[in-house]
Amino acid sequence: MKKDSTASFLQVTSSQAIISNAITALIAPEQYDGGLAAIQRLKGEGVLANMHPNIGLWISVWSGFSLIVNRVTPNHRDFGGAPSDYDLLVSAGTHVDCVLDIADLGASFSYQPGTAIAVVGKVLRHGVKCWDGGERICQAHFMKDAVRDRLGLSRPSWVNYADYIRLTYDQV
Repeated sequence: MKKDSTASFLQVTSSQAIISNAITALIAPEQYDGGLAAIQRLKGEGVLANMHPNIGLWISVWSGFSLIVNRVTPNHRDFGGAPSDYDLLVSAGTHVDCVLDIADLGASFSYQPGTAIAVVGKVLRHGVKCWDGGERICQAHFMKDAVRDRLGLSRPSWVNYADYIRLTYDQV
């Protein structure tokens, strides 16, 4: 966060962060609200703003992300978040064929550039064995439970069917 190049990176990726935030607000509203509260608290307390001059440019509700470039991702679980947290995996690049496997469900999903898949990464093993035809980039968004703990924020509840019904019918 302290490097000059961080500012340009965060500015260039801001539209993708906005889209990821919108997806999160739709599929996991409580997780979105908690992530927003965390980043607002971090910015408001000024602790990080003093240590990291670019913190004001962080607009994501996710506490972090990883870029995975041209790598096979063996089946794994993500242990940093709460069991009820989604991870948001966004596929990009020039590849033409890719599959995301959710091993614990015996499910496979087409994972072409422009695809976003939310998975409860601490609970379900997931991975990419291979891809064809070019570069594969994955931006993996995640929430860290340690961030919530440090800020005194609660974990989100499990998303359930009633959340989606409320979202749909509260708008009518």
